[in-house]
Amino acid sequence: MIPIPTRRRTNAFTLIELLVVIAIIAILAAILFPVFAQAREKARAISCMSNLRQIGFASAMYTQDNDETLPLGYTWDQNNGAWGGDMWTVSLQPYIQKMGPANGNIINGQLTDGANVFTCPSIHFTKDTNGNTVGNTVAYGYNKNATTTGWTTIGTLHTFPGVALASLKAPANLVTFADAAQIDPKSDPNLITAGDAPCVDPSVLTDAACGPFDLVPDKWVALGTSGWDLTLPGIDTGGDYQNQVRRPHFRHLGTANAAFADGHAKAVRSGSYIARIGSQADIWHNHD
Repeated sequence: MIPIPTRRRTNAFTLIELLVVIAIIAILAAILFPVFAQAREKARAISCMSNLRQIGFASAMYTQDNDETLPLGYTWDQNNGAWGGDMWTVSLQPYIQKMGPANGNIINGQLTDGANVFTCPSIHFTKDTNGNTVGNTVAYGYNKNATTTGWTTIGTLHTFPGVALASLKAPANLVTFADAAQIDPKSDPNLITAGDAPCVDPSVLTDAACGPFDLVPDKWVALGTSGWDLTLPGIDTGGDYQNQVRRPHFRHLGTANAAFADGHAKAVRSGSYIARIGSQADIWHNHD
């Protein structure tokens, strides 16, 4: 009796099976990769929040040690043009624990040796051949319009003295430091024109200069760090283009980390920046 031949079974995948597996992997990747990216950004936002908490606590301690006066802002010495910078970082230095690597150099108000408490982990800096960051590394801005007395000349020294804490009407509801950047004007056509006229009286509801403001902070693209002021809507910038593009930067999934005048820190939404001055949502201007 002649045996009937049997077909040998193979363990290889068919082309259809391979295509199905590849399609499933592609679908899972499309679903999970954005989740992973958001998780990484959330971790960076938490690290950034730790920085702002240190800055907020340092500012509160500095204020208590200096007759309840907030830190200096930008300072420049006319007799030595190479000297000057973000003096609020220098003022807060003795109160900051995580200042950067050992033997780090502070030049004109910024650390030049890698990551430090003034550097947001969501920002990537260019490095030179020695591994040092290039340009201004201070990723946070100081709310100078609410926390300093403005441009002041003392002899050959030009500076922004801090205001008295008592002059702040609601310290727990006023941002003093926040994520900031120089914003690309192309990312918001109204960046320069909207909200730059001075608000005279927020109680006059017909005054458009008091907001709400026609700006789109969620679409802002950063060109570089700020390190100094936060330009606020409703305040005349005097036509200074560079100052006009220094704004809070809502880089953490639509939020910005901020430290408040009473020392606490939290994440704030972009809607607070475009809210009408004096409204409950406005945390950027000095009001009740």
